[in-house]
Amino acid sequence: MQSTSAAGTTYEYGDRYSDPNRSGDARRVGERKGHVIVEMWESHHEIARRLLLGQKGTDIAKDLGCTSQTISNVRNSPVVKDKLAIMSAARDAGTIDLAREIADLAPLALQRVKEALETGQVMGRELNGISILKEANQLLDREIGKPTQRVDTRNIHGHFTMDDIERIKAKAKELAGTSYIEVQS
Repeated sequence: MQSTSAAGTTYEYGDRYSDPNRSGDARRVGERKGHVIVEMWESHHEIARRLLLGQKGTDIAKDLGCTSQTISNVRNSPVVKDKLAIMSAARDAGTIDLAREIADLAPLALQRVKEALETGQVMGRELNGISILKEANQLLDREIGKPTQRVDTRNIHGHFTMDDIERIKAKAKELAGTSYIEVQS
C-alpha cells in the first residue's frame, strides 16, 4: 500500500519513518521544556523530604494535591537534586553515628546478658528463667547472623476456678504420662 504526503513524497506503507530524505527529530532540540526550579519553595522542600523517605511520586502528588508531572519536574530539577544529595549525606552520617553508638554499647549489653545467664540477676535484680533464656537465644541468633523475627501473638484471657485448674492439671498429667514434671510456684 502506498501513501503520498502533502509534499508529494510517496511512501510504502510502514516506511514512513525510515525515509532517508527525512530530517532528524526536532522535538528534543533546544531548551528543555517544562518548569525549571531556580529557588526552592516550601512545597519543593516537602517534596524533597518525602522523596528522601522513599515515598512514591504518585503518592506524594496525591497527598499534596498536585500532578505527578509536577513531582517529576521537582525531582529532576538540579536545585532539588543537590538538596537531596545533601540530605542523603546527612542521613547516612546520622546512621553511621547511630551504628557507632550501638557498637559502643554492645560490650555493656553483652556484659548484662552474661551476668543474667551466670547469676540469674542483672544489676542486683532477680530475673525469671524465661527472660534469661530469651536473651540467650537472641544473643545466639545475632551471633550466627539470623535476622530478627517479628512474632504475632494472639492471647485469650479467661477466669478459672480452682476446680478448673485442678482438672487442667489432671488432664496434663494424663497426656504427658511419665514425662510430666510439676513445677511449684
